[in-house]
Amino acid sequence: MKIKLLVVDDHAVLREGIKEIFAKDTDIETIEEASNGLDAVLKAGKNRPDVVVMDFEMPKYNGIYAAKEMIKQQPNLPILLLSMFNDKEHILEAINAGVKGYLGKDAKLHEILLAVKELHNRGTWFKGEIAEIITPYLIATASGQSNSDSNNGLTPREIEITCLYAEGKKSIEIGSKLNISKRTVEVHKANIFKKLNLSSSIELFRYAIRNNLVKIN
Repeated sequence: MKIKLLVVDDHAVLREGIKEIFAKDTDIETIEEASNGLDAVLKAGKNRPDVVVMDFEMPKYNGIYAAKEMIKQQPNLPILLLSMFNDKEHILEAINAGVKGYLGKDAKLHEILLAVKELHNRGTWFKGEIAEIITPYLIATASGQSNSDSNNGLTPREIEITCLYAEGKKSIEIGSKLNISKRTVEVHKANIFKKLNLSSSIELFRYAIRNNLVKIN
């Protein structure tokens, strides 16, 4: 079966590189582009791609938020996330969002193509360095060592951001510390408030104290 592909990145050069290589492959039927997360969500809802290749950091919805919105529309949609962040928190955040594959932005184009085909065949793509980073966490989770239940379903990244907010950091300061945009931090904050049923920063601070996420002198 031919693959309808949606390529999402705010850098036209990367989109063109993917299109040039993929257009030569007989398994690829069509390649559609989007330059930001909002446009990607709208196009995915309208055109129902088979696989999405998407950047992590973008304007107008980052890759995580866009992935969640796409999966709401199309629950089995395979999404491959490309990111400059190869750390446990970002990778686990992507997995929790429902993506089926994760690659560094320095990945070769032929590897991206292989990943797309694997995802189209209902597989996943967490290999090499990515697998080495997340395997210890997954083993701990399978062994019942994860404390996610005690944190009301917050992801590791959300717990980290909760701690920083509770320490009095502003969104722009948190973004700078974690190498993510202010907008991404605020999306995380909204998700945290929703999961914990909070309505103010004071309530967030109290939650952090009760759960020993921060200490007061």
